[in-house]
Amino acid sequence: MHTTTSLALAVLVLGYALISQRVERNYLAPALVFLALGIALGPFGFHLLDAGPRTEGYTVLAQLALTMILFVQAAKIRPDRIREDRVVSLRLLVIGFPLTLLLGALTAVVVLPVLPWWEAVCLAAIVAPTEVALINALLEDRRIPESLRHAMSVETGLYDGLALAALLLALAFASQRTDPSAGHWVWFILSTEVLSLLIGVAVGGIGGLLVKWSRGRSWMSDTWAQLAMMALAFICFQLGEWTHASGFVAAFTGGLAFSFASRRTAGEELPTQVPDAAAQLLELAVFAMFGAFAVVDGWRNADWRMVLFAVLALFVVRVAAVMLALAGTGLSTPERLFVGWFGPRGIGTVVLGLLVIDRGQIQNADLIVVVVVVTVTLSLVLHSLTARPGIGWLAASATRRA
Repeated sequence: MHTTTSLALAVLVLGYALISQRVERNYLAPALVFLALGIALGPFGFHLLDAGPRTEGYTVLAQLALTMILFVQAAKIRPDRIREDRVVSLRLLVIGFPLTLLLGALTAVVVLPVLPWWEAVCLAAIVAPTEVALINALLEDRRIPESLRHAMSVETGLYDGLALAALLLALAFASQRTDPSAGHWVWFILSTEVLSLLIGVAVGGIGGLLVKWSRGRSWMSDTWAQLAMMALAFICFQLGEWTHASGFVAAFTGGLAFSFASRRTAGEELPTQVPDAAAQLLELAVFAMFGAFAVVDGWRNADWRMVLFAVLALFVVRVAAVMLALAGTGLSTPERLFVGWFGPRGIGTVVLGLLVIDRGQIQNADLIVVVVVVTVTLSLVLHSLTARPGIGWLAASATRRA
């Protein structure tokens, strides 16, 4: 990375660290702060950030960030809560995701008629992944029922893998590189999802048992146990990619398996401050570069149709899909609306958008990239602004019901 860029990012991290708690107390997404600073320091500002001539380095950085986020977030999910909340989580994945994909693609065809069907599916898959960790309060504020927080965490992790499978399949059709063999597509689905799960379970489970064994003999400190978590996250991702599966699904599943296997006692929770900090550092660097090199150009090239699609995808398509998916689960209407509204789009959408640039050969790739920029930017702003009142509204509605 360019020397000036490295120095500028280091200064950004130092400056943000000085005000980090104040920012979080105001329910702002740290990524929004870095995005804004990236705009100021990029080529449209002070020219202190340099991305280089190609996107490969940025893509790797974004993939590393997403891998760490998924693994650590999964490792912090309590196994007992997964069993209790499995109905809500399964419905969000089994019903909510297909509905989101279908409604998103239909919306894209109507609002952006230049897109052929399979390119519309590509766009719907790219903007589907959520990232509740963007706004810490969505996972940490005790006024949000714990069942909702855990269900949203599980959804965030597995959505990336589902969206990746849908995107690659749609890209194959949109790029006219289809294979008529039914066996090819069966293997594609198996390798992308099932094989990814098996890799994650094996690596995370074995790694967790080794960490548990070493800590039980006092051979490993908590700090090194956390560094081992980071290593396992990258092993999951690399094995997933090496086998042409989903490294992101493997990372999230690996985090879950690690959580199960590494506990020495039923209530024990391994500290995660080190991987948490590393994941956030990587993610914030991604958003600084995203702000520097994508946001201004993206909004310059955006028209009203692209903005309308982004708004509908964020706040109509998702809300409708979640409301339908969670009908009959026992959740109240305010709780279902809350889950539907707070589906922040972040690094998952950025990574999938980069895949379109790197792998796709489709006619409207430039349009899709612009929509990604608009969607992520609007999500960061609007979800940050509505987090405090949204949580307060949910708490007030629970009080009224009680």
